[in-house]
Amino acid sequence: MPLEVREAVPADAKTLIDLWRVCVSGDPGTAEATTMTVVAWQEPSVAEATEALGLLDTDARRRLCVATIADQVVGAIQVELAPQTPLHLSSMVIVSELHVHPRFRRRGIASSLMSVAVDWAEDAGSSLVYAWAPSASRDAHRFLTRIGFGQFATVRAARVRILRARAAKRASGRSTGRLIAVRRSLLRTHDALARTARE
Repeated sequence: MPLEVREAVPADAKTLIDLWRVCVSGDPGTAEATTMTVVAWQEPSVAEATEALGLLDTDARRRLCVATIADQVVGAIQVELAPQTPLHLSSMVIVSELHVHPRFRRRGIASSLMSVAVDWAEDAGSSLVYAWAPSASRDAHRFLTRIGFGQFATVRAARVRILRARAAKRASGRSTGRLIAVRRSLLRTHDALARTARE
């Protein structure tokens, strides 16, 4: 069956939610699910996904494309333009969501989707394409390495509630440390005054 790559539309919302669920939610019974990997996927409602897809039309620096076979969505890719650094005016292309349904992998679908990022980078005059994939997805990392990506950075994620709790704990520890230092200083002053009085 012929493969078609097109822009995602709001009507794809339910199908894309199903695709994301299959590709990133993971199986709780697998060994990978028991590691320290952070699963950032939180399933949206169809209404939320539909609205988010509608907003893509107004964002000239972000695209979501889907691969279809016989009108069935079998893969997706998100690409966006961003400055290389805050000090640059030139842009780079970032691939942040490349998914292919497990039943349709190893058929060249990921390569067809990645061509969207390459074409956009060339049109934008960008010499760089960045891509990230879930740390536990060996297939994704093998694919990216095979087509020419090298390791550049490590992307980490954390829940806000965990960061807030850790920040509060560290702040509390610093306050306790300052209180102990003040007490020691007062004791030293007290001892010095006592020795002066005895002399």
